[in-house]
Amino acid sequence: MDEYIPMIDAILSVSNPDEVSAKRIRKAIQELFAVDLEPQRKKVNALIVERFNALQDEKVNMTNEQLTKSDADLAAEIQKDKTSSKRSKNKPAKIQKKKRKVSENGNGINTRKVNLSEPLRDFLGEAELARTQVVKKVWDYIKENELQNPEDRREILCDDRMKPIFGDKMTMFSLNKILSKHLFNPEKMTSSNINEKNNESEHNKDTEESSIPPDSVSDAVSGE
Repeated sequence: MDEYIPMIDAILSVSNPDEVSAKRIRKAIQELFAVDLEPQRKKVNALIVERFNALQDEKVNMTNEQLTKSDADLAAEIQKDKTSSKRSKNKPAKIQKKKRKVSENGNGINTRKVNLSEPLRDFLGEAELARTQVVKKVWDYIKENELQNPEDRREILCDDRMKPIFGDKMTMFSLNKILSKHLFNPEKMTSSNINEKNNESEHNKDTEESSIPPDSVSDAVSGE
C-alpha cells in the first residue's frame, strides 16, 4: 500500500479538507495506475484517512511554529550569552525522521517508468517518467501558473499549453483519468494502441465533469 502514499498526499495537498472524499481518491488512484483496489477498499480508505490526518497535523504544527517564532528568536539571543559548555548541555536533541522503506528491487509503481504520449511529451519535455513524477510535474505547473479556480480549487482552468491534452477545464480527479490515457507501459506499447488512446482522450477530454459533489472522508471509510 505504501506505493500509493505519494499520490494520496499529492491529491490531499490540493484538496479542500471539508470536501475531500476517500472514495474519490481511491477511484483516482485506480484510474491512474490501472489497478483494481475494490478487494482492498477498506485498507485503502483507512490509508487515505491516515494520510489525511497526518497532513492536517503537519499544518497545525507549522502554525504553532509560526506563533512561537518570536519566543524562539528570543531564546536564541539568550543562548548566545551562555558558555559553550552550557549551550552544548541545553541543546535540544535532533528528531530523526523515520525513513520510508524503499523496495529492494527498486521496481515498484513509484519508480517504474512509462512512455508518454506525444502531446504529454511536448508539454512536459520528457519522453518517459514514473507515473508519480508525471502527476507531480503537472501539479507543479498548475500551481506555478495559478490555474486553480479561486472559487473552487478542485477545478483547474487550463491554459493554452494544457488545453490540447486536458481541454478547457477539469477537476483534480478527472486529471488522473485523463493522464491515464497518455501513459503507456513500454512492454505493451504499440503504435496502434497509442493512436487509439490519443483518439479516445481527444474525444473524452471535453466531456469530463467540471464539478464534484462533496462528501466526507470519514463517510468513505465506513464502506463507500
